[in-house]
Amino acid sequence: MKKTLLIFLALICLVGTLKAQSVKITGVVVDSLGQPLQMANVIAYQKDKNLGAFGITNDAGRYQLLDLKKDSTYVVKVSFLGLKAVEDTIKNIQTDLERNYVLLEGPDELDAVNIVYEMPVSIKGDTIVYNSDSFTNGTERKLGEVLQKLPGVEVNEDGDVQVEGKAVEKIKVNGKDFFEGDTRLATKNIPANAIDKVEVLRNYNDVGQLKGLGNDQDRIAINIRLKEGKENFWFGDGTAAVGYGGLDERYLIQPKAFYYSDKLSVNILTDLNNLGQPAFTSRDYFRFVGFRRGNTQDTGGGINVGTASAFSPIQVSNATNVETKFAAVNSIWNASKTLDIKTFGIFNRTDSDAAFINQNIFIDSGLEETRTQSTQEEVNSALFKLGADFKPNENLTLDYDGQFSITNEESMTQRISQSQRGTEEVDELRNQNPYTFDQSLNGYYTLGEKNVFSLETRFLNQEEDPFFNASRDLLGIDDPAPFNELGLEEADPYILNQNRLVRTNKFDAKLDYWYVLNKKSNLNVITGTTISSQDFNTSIFQTLNDGSTNSLDSDTVGNDVDFDFRDLYAGLRYKFITGKFTFTPGLIAHSFQTKDFQNSSENKINTERVLPELNIRYDLRSSQSLTLDYNQTVQFNDADSYAEGLILSGFNGLRVGNNQLEGVINDRIRLRYNDFNMFNYQFVNANVTYTKTRDAIQSNTILRGINTVSQSINSVFANESLSGGGTYSREIKKIQTGLSANASYNIFNNVINGDNQESVNFNHSYSIFGRSNFQKGVNFNVRYTLGFADNDNGQFTNESTTNTINLDADWQIGKRWFLQADYDYNIFRATGDVENTFDFLNATLRYQKPESKWEYSLIARNILDRDARVNNSFGQIVSSTSSTFVLPRYVYFQVRFDL
Repeated sequence: MKKTLLIFLALICLVGTLKAQSVKITGVVVDSLGQPLQMANVIAYQKDKNLGAFGITNDAGRYQLLDLKKDSTYVVKVSFLGLKAVEDTIKNIQTDLERNYVLLEGPDELDAVNIVYEMPVSIKGDTIVYNSDSFTNGTERKLGEVLQKLPGVEVNEDGDVQVEGKAVEKIKVNGKDFFEGDTRLATKNIPANAIDKVEVLRNYNDVGQLKGLGNDQDRIAINIRLKEGKENFWFGDGTAAVGYGGLDERYLIQPKAFYYSDKLSVNILTDLNNLGQPAFTSRDYFRFVGFRRGNTQDTGGGINVGTASAFSPIQVSNATNVETKFAAVNSIWNASKTLDIKTFGIFNRTDSDAAFINQNIFIDSGLEETRTQSTQEEVNSALFKLGADFKPNENLTLDYDGQFSITNEESMTQRISQSQRGTEEVDELRNQNPYTFDQSLNGYYTLGEKNVFSLETRFLNQEEDPFFNASRDLLGIDDPAPFNELGLEEADPYILNQNRLVRTNKFDAKLDYWYVLNKKSNLNVITGTTISSQDFNTSIFQTLNDGSTNSLDSDTVGNDVDFDFRDLYAGLRYKFITGKFTFTPGLIAHSFQTKDFQNSSENKINTERVLPELNIRYDLRSSQSLTLDYNQTVQFNDADSYAEGLILSGFNGLRVGNNQLEGVINDRIRLRYNDFNMFNYQFVNANVTYTKTRDAIQSNTILRGINTVSQSINSVFANESLSGGGTYSREIKKIQTGLSANASYNIFNNVINGDNQESVNFNHSYSIFGRSNFQKGVNFNVRYTLGFADNDNGQFTNESTTNTINLDADWQIGKRWFLQADYDYNIFRATGDVENTFDFLNATLRYQKPESKWEYSLIARNILDRDARVNNSFGQIVSSTSSTFVLPRYVYFQVRFDL
C-alpha cells in the first residue's frame, strides 16, 4: 500500500513538473462583425515546422493551445473556410498568453496553411477530417489501430467502429466501398502506412437526393483517403509465420494487395493460418447476407425469415483449435461517368475444435448435471456479388445488388452427461448445404425542388436443408425412451434422426414520396408491401439397433406446411424544424395476414394495426444533441413457429409450433444524449431505453429431467426491459481517460410445467479506463470493469460479481525495436461459493530498420498456458457454470514485407 501511494505521489509530482515547464495560449476568434467563429482551426508550429499544439474553437469562438515549450518561438495560424487566414509570430514565449484574432473576408487560404503544416483535425460541414500522421507514431499496422487513436473514435475487438458513441455503418476508401463497407474487414486489413486522411461523414446517406429528408443525424460512415503514391498502382503487404504450440506446428500466410485509381479499385485478401485468427467469422457472414440497412426509414412491421446460414456458435474465444483458409476479391469499376459496377467474391473454410465442461442445475427439479462436450466443425462458404450504380443525371439514381451465398457445414459433437439419472453418452451429427439468392433494385427520382420519389424493392430466395442425428445411451441400464410423444420402439441406444427442408421466397416493395414544404419541413407518404411464402417440411425417424428404420409416421410427428405472410401498409410522416428542435411524428397503418395449410386444413388470421412513431431532436449545438425516440412495431415469426408437428430442437429437446400465433407488439421509448467537444476532446454519451413487449412469443415447457418439450404461445404477460448506459472521456496531456456505466433490468415470463414463471434480471457494470498516445516511449491502454448480475425467477436466485482488468502496453525502443504485450485478469464469484480466477498474457517483439520494407516479429500467445475461461449463465430452465477450453500456448516467428 505504501509503495502504491509513493508511486501515485511521484506521478503527481511529475505531472506538476511537466505542467510548470509548459505554457498555453488561449483566446477568441471572431469575424469582421465580431461574431464568434465556431470550428475555426488554430495551429502553433515552430520555425523548424515541428507541431507545437492545435485547437478548434468552440461555439463561443474560444480556443486553447496547450503544452507549449517555454523560451520557444511559435507561429500561430488561424483559418476558417471562406475567410482570410491570419498568421501571428510569438517570440520567446515565457508565460501563459491570451491572443484574440479577427478573420476578414478574403480568398480561402486554408490550403496554403496546410502546405506549411497539416492541421491534425479540420471540420468541413458534416465532415470531420483527421490527419492520420498527427495521431500515430509509426507502430500501427492496420486501419483499426489508426482509428483507435483518433479523438472520439472507438474500435472493439471484433473490428466494429464507433464515432461519438454511434456505430459506423460503412467504410469507404477514396470514396469507394471496401467490401460492401464492412467495417471489420476494413479495420483488420487496410495497411496503416497507406492512410493519409480519415474522413468521418456525419448525417450519412448513400443517396444524396435523400439527405436531409429523414432523420440521418446519427448515421455515420468513414472514408479513408490514401497517401500520395498509394494511388494508381498496387500496394499492400505479405506476411508469413511459422511456430509451434499445443503439440502442433503453427503457420500463417497472409498476402494482401490493393489497387486504386480513378477508374478501377481492386482489393485482394488471402489468409491461411492455424493460429486461431479467422479472417471471416459468423458475424461477418451475417453482415453480408443477413442484414441490409435501407436508405429510407423502416415502417415498423414485418416478418423475420432468418438467414440460410450454416454457421454454428463456435467462436475463436471458445475454440481449442481453429484453422482458416480465406480468399476474397473486391472490385469497383467506373465504366462511365454515370455507371459504376461492383463485384466481390469471398471464399472461406474454417475447421474448429471446441471443448466445454458445464455444471448445470435444472431449476424446477433441482437435478444437478455435469456435462462434458467436445465438438469438431467444418464450415465452407462462398459469397458472390454483382452490383451496379447508375446515375445519368443529378435527379435520377438507380442501383442494383445481387448476392448469392452457399455454405456447407458438418459438425460432430460428443457429450457425456452425469447426474442422478446415471451416466449418458450422447453423439450428435449435423450437416447442411443452404443457399441464399438476394436481389435488390432501387430507384430515386427528384422531380423539381419539392418532389422526391423513392422505390426500393428486394427479392429473397433461400433454401435450408439441415440434417440432425443424435444417439443417446444411458450406460449400464436399458435406456428409457427419451420422448414418449414420438412413439419410439424400444432400443439401446436410442438413435434419432431429423430431415428438414425450408424453401423461402420473400418480396418487399416500398414507395416513398416526399413533398418539401420548405427548407425546414416536409411530408413523407409511404406505401408498400411484404409478401413471403415458405414450404416447411420436417421428418423424424428412428434408427433401430439392427440398422432398420422406424419412420415415426403420424399426424403429430413431422411437418408438411405451406405458410404465407402478407403485409400491406400505408402511412404519413411529417418532419419540421423549429429553432433547435426537429420533430418527426408519423403513423403507419398495416394490414397483416398469416395463412398456413397443414394436416389438410387451412388457417388464416387477419390483423390490422396503426403503428405510431415520434422522433424529437434538440440540437444544443452542432456536436451536442438530445434525442427522444418512440415507436411501436409488430413482428411475426416464420413457418417454424406455426408448424404443429413435433420438431427436434436438440438431443434433449422437442418443440411444437402454434398456428394461432399473432404478431409480437413492441413499444419502445429511447432517450439519447451526445456531446463531443472538439475544444478539449471531451466526449459524453448517455442513453436510456424502455421496452414493453405484448403478446410475446414465449415457451410453454414441460421439463422431464434434462429433457424438454415446449410449445410456442402468445404470452398474456408482458415482458419489460429498462436499460441504460453512459460514457465520459477526456484527453489530458495525450492521455484519454474516462468512466462508463451500463445497467439493464428485465422481466420476462415463460410457462414451465404448467406454472407461469417470472424471471427478473438486473445486470450492471462500471468501468474506468485510460489510454495514452505519446509519439515516443511507452504507451498503454488499461481498463478496469466491475460487473454485477442479480437473477431471480421466483424459485432460484443467483448473484455474481466479475472483476476484469485489461492492460495493453507497447514500447518503441529506439528506431528499430518494438515491444507489445496485453494481459487480461478475471475474477468471478457467484452464489454457492463459486469462485473462478483466470488470466491471459500475450506478447510481441518486433524489429524493423528505418525505411526498410522487411519486418521481423517473435509472437507468443497464451504465455501462461491457461486451459480454460469460466463464465456463468442463468435461465428459467437451467443455471450453468461453464468452463470453455481455449487455444494452448504457442510461439511463432513472423516476417512481413511491404509491397
